[in-house]
Amino acid sequence: MERLVNAFAGPLSTPIIYHSGREHYGYRYGKPDVRHFCLLKSVQAVSAINAMVALARGGFAQEIGVLVRTLVECTTQIEFVIDALDQNDILAPDVDKYIKDFFADFARNSNEDFRRAQVRQGIVNQRLGAILDKISQEACDVGQRVPAERRYSNIYLTYSNYVHGKYPEIMDLYGGVPGQFHLDGMRGTSKDEENLLTIDSFIDTAAIALRLMVSRLRLHSILEAEPALGIWFRSS
Repeated sequence: MERLVNAFAGPLSTPIIYHSGREHYGYRYGKPDVRHFCLLKSVQAVSAINAMVALARGGFAQEIGVLVRTLVECTTQIEFVIDALDQNDILAPDVDKYIKDFFADFARNSNEDFRRAQVRQGIVNQRLGAILDKISQEACDVGQRVPAERRYSNIYLTYSNYVHGKYPEIMDLYGGVPGQFHLDGMRGTSKDEENLLTIDSFIDTAAIALRLMVSRLRLHSILEAEPALGIWFRSS
C-alpha cells in the first residue's frame, strides 16, 4: 500500500511551500481536486497502519483504537467521494462542495482559522450503507441482515470511545496481580494477540478502499508500471 500511495502521488502536481505572511507555513497543493483528496486520505490511512504496528510492539491497545478510528474515517471518506463520481468523472454537487471546502481549510495562524468538519460522518455512513444494502437486495441476500449503515456507525462509535477516553475503555488498562493500571503498554498479556487481529482486519479495510480508488480513478497505469502492485491489486 505504501508503494501504491507513492506511485499515485508521483504524477500529481508537486506540493509547494505555502506561507501565510504571518505565523504559519507548510506544504500545500496548488490546484487540488478529487485525486488529491483521495491521495491525502490514503496517506493518512497507511501511516496509521504503520503507527499501529509500532504501538503493537509495545502493547499500546488503547492508542491502536484511536488510530483505528482515524483509519475508518479516512477509508470511508475515500469511498464516499469516489462513489459520487459519474461515468464522466463529474462529482455530485454536494460532494464537489465538500472537497472544495476541505481544501479551503489551509490556514493555521490562529484558532479562527480552524473549520468544522465539512461533512458529518453520519452522512458518510448513511450513503455507503445504502449502497451496500442495495447490492444485498439485488443479490437477494437480505434475510436477518443488519442495515449496513448501522454496521458502519457501530464501528465508528466503538473506536470513538478510545478517542474520547470513555470509562470502560480506560478501565481496560487495569489488571494483573496485584491489580494496577498499565501505563507503559500491555506487553505479554492477551491484548498482544487482540492487537494483531485488529490490525490485520483494518489492513484489509484499507486495502479495499485503495483498490476501489484505483478502479474508480482509473489508476491502472500504476499497476502496469509496477508488476508487484498489479499482483497485489488482483490478490483480493
